[in-house]
Amino acid sequence: MQVQRLEKLLQFLAENEADTFILYALAIEYIGLNQNDVAEKYLRQCLQMDSNYIPAYYQLGLLLQQQNKEQESVEILQKGLQLLNGSKDQKTINEFRSLIEEISF
Repeated sequence: MQVQRLEKLLQFLAENEADTFILYALAIEYIGLNQNDVAEKYLRQCLQMDSNYIPAYYQLGLLLQQQNKEQESVEILQKGLQLLNGSKDQKTINEFRSLIEEISF
């Protein structure tokens, strides 16, 4: 099933290379397949196309943490958190803060 989703997402991406949702979805699929280098590539591409794509900051931060790149992880998460300033999405703000605290200690 996961392979079929992946193939479909790759087909969608071929049809629309600028779709950040597809890039994000591909990254999530590759994380599920433990292909973290590929997932990281898609997350970075997603953020390059849309620097306001909040979920990509969180997933990239998690991925970098798992790769023991704590400093880079915190930097990415802080960028995402800055974008949330003034937001009423307290749940997401708390998730970012919690992960930053977990990594920092």
